[in-house]
This record gives sequence, C-alpha cells and structure tokens, in this order.
Amino acid sequence: MQNWLEFQAVVMAAGKGSRIPEMTATKPKCLLPVGNKPMIYYPLKLLENAGFRDTKIIVADNFLVDIQEEVDQLGLEINLSFVPIQSDKDWGTADSLRHISDNILTDVIVLSCDLITDIDLHQVLNVYRNNNASLVSLYFSPSQDEQCVFTVPGPKSKNKFEKDIIGYDSKTSRLLLMASASDYEETMPISSALLNKCSNLTLCSKLLDSHMYIMKRWLVNYLVKDVDISTLKGELLPFVVKKQLSRHCKNITLNEKCIEDEEDEKPDIFNISKESDIETNIRSMSCFGNTYNFEEIIKCYAFVADSNIGIRANTLYDYCRINKIIHKLNINLGDEKDKISPEAEILSNQFDKETCFVGPNTKIMEKTSIKSSTIGSRCTINPKTRITDCILMNGVTIEERSGLLTIFFSAIIFDNHSNAS
Repeated sequence: MQNWLEFQAVVMAAGKGSRIPEMTATKPKCLLPVGNKPMIYYPLKLLENAGFRDTKIIVADNFLVDIQEEVDQLGLEINLSFVPIQSDKDWGTADSLRHISDNILTDVIVLSCDLITDIDLHQVLNVYRNNNASLVSLYFSPSQDEQCVFTVPGPKSKNKFEKDIIGYDSKTSRLLLMASASDYEETMPISSALLNKCSNLTLCSKLLDSHMYIMKRWLVNYLVKDVDISTLKGELLPFVVKKQLSRHCKNITLNEKCIEDEEDEKPDIFNISKESDIETNIRSMSCFGNTYNFEEIIKCYAFVADSNIGIRANTLYDYCRINKIIHKLNINLGDEKDKISPEAEILSNQFDKETCFVGPNTKIMEKTSIKSSTIGSRCTINPKTRITDCILMNGVTIEERSGLLTIFFSAIIFDNHSNAS
C-alpha cells in the first residue's frame, strides 16, 4: 500500500515548550536530545518506517536554520519540507494547519514533535481505512512503564497530570466523548443521545492523548472557514466528536439555512463534509473490513494502544522518563551504532554501553564512570568523573574531579557551551 499517495503527513514542531521553559529558553523543544538524537527524529522515523516519503514540518521562523541543520544530519530518507511560521504569533495547531491548507490535497496525518512511540503506524491507519472514518485519534494506556522509577531533578514537587475524559465504544472503538476533567468537579453529565448511541460506552481518565490525528481533507476545509478554532485537541476534536450525535439538515437549498447555523453563525460542518457523487459510488461498491452506517457523515474513532511505549515529552517528568526507557524503544535503537554515535570518542573502560546514549563529536576521557545517562553532542567529560542517571545537553563540559556533581541522583545539565565543575 503506497501510503504517501493516500495521506499527507504534517509534524508540528513550532511549539515553544512553555512547560519546560528552563530547557527551551535558547533551544527549540524539538531539538532537545532524547537518547543520542533530537526529539523530532522519532516522529519522523515513525513516518519513514510506515512508508511515507514526504512530510511537512511546521517550525518557528527564528529556529528554522537550527532545525534544518540538525535534521539534515539525521540520515533520514524521507523528504522534508520546512514551513516557517512567525514566532511572535501565538498560533495553535489548528492555526498552523490552516496556514498550509492550500498545500494539503489528501487526507492528513498530524503528529506532534514530542511524540515518541514504537507503535506500528499501519495499525492506526487501518482503523481509519476500514471504518471510512472522519477522524482517528491515538491514545496510550498508562500502564506500559509503571515499573520505571526515577527521581526528577530540581525541587521536590508533585507531578500534576492533565486528565482528559475519553469515552469510546469498547466493541467498535467509536470515539464518542472528549472532555477535560478540570471542567467538572464531582459529577459529569452524559447526554441521553450518547447513551442511546452506544450501549458499550467505556469512560477513561488515564489515557494519554498522543496528539496524533488522522483526518479527512474536509476537516481542513472546515478549519479554513471557522477561523475561531485555534487548537486541534482542545477545540476542533471535541466539536467534531460532539457533532456525530447531532442531527444534520438534508437537502438544504441555497435559500435555506440550518437552524443550528442560525444559532451559532458558524459554517455547517455537515455541508462541508458531504461526499461528492463519485465518492459515494466508490464507497458503496467497496468492501470494507467493518460494516458501518452509510447514513452517518461524521465518524470518529479511538485507537487505544495497550502494549506499546508512548510518551509525549512535553514536561520535565516525561522528558526524564523517556530518556530513562528510550533503550526499550523498538525503532532500530538496539544496535550499538544507533545508541553510541560513530563520531563520539570514548576512552573510558567504565562506560555502560547498554544503558547510555552518546551524541556525535562528544569525547569521554579515561578514568570516568558513566551509567544510565544520555550524553548530548559536542560534550567533553574529563577524567575522574562519575555520572549516573543524568541528561547532558549539547555542548556541555564536565571538568575533572566532578564526582560530587554527578552523582547518585538524577540531574539535567545544560545548556549549550556551558561548563560544570
């Protein structure tokens, strides 16, 4: 199956990393090292492994050159097209997708640059195909790495997780409800229309939204018409999921308007999603794996992955967590050359190759002990140093006899061209 002719891929990499400002003050989030590669490598590799030949990367214009230079050194075979947006504009993901709408000609798959997973992307794409879905959203079960225990550097604080309430049909995987738990206190009302729609409704508050969405082309058309929608997860998806349960006006003439349109003065999503005659004929003569209601225009589905690693490295906790378990990721990181850059020089005989990652142009001197750590590029680690459970950003120098700094506790040492002693 030639996926690149069926879908276009867009990677969102213009985020400012507002949840980890101490790490992104001078460096874009997508270039933070995970393992021995920048974070953006992993969603791009996911697309490449699935057979995609091209992808668009949306980046902030002030970091365009830095991102291009680093991505060009990753050795990826996928063709990359960088789309800069103004860094001083507070654009959401929907705004960015609207910005490139003229270049989106097919159905689209949207990924965040901080998504790191080893899932087989074809499994998610097949749910989209088999159900002729309007939208498929990928979620991860929180139980895949419960045994991973580590200490987050910095002052002690409780890790506050944003909880989303996701409702889906346990038999058909139909996505029927999206809400933020912070919007409710003790009770959450559920509409009778939803309960009538699904007798196997499963509600979850611990699923991780991967921010990977597969969407019909007409959803991009709707974004162009409804400029008030700024984000995909927070605004577009809940709206589209809710619209599944709404009645739509049929056979609307040019002089007639849907009552719902008159109330909210928004474009009619059902008119925008209406199939052409040729699309209807093609679909009616096709054999799909699952049967579905041909009268339904909007159909949203959830793909819940139970056994795969899936993390969004957008907080300090999750960034540390993925660096702790990155060696378990099944995307060609098992060989030593994929974990230790060939351009790195390692003179130490107390270097744990099984649990460490080292970036290019890094030099590790003799008489050093390094375990369970991620070492960025262009680093220098001088003799008589012990490093355990650490993350060193690019361009860090560890001076001689820095054993007290590094460590019997976790730490992140940054930033570019800095010295630690």
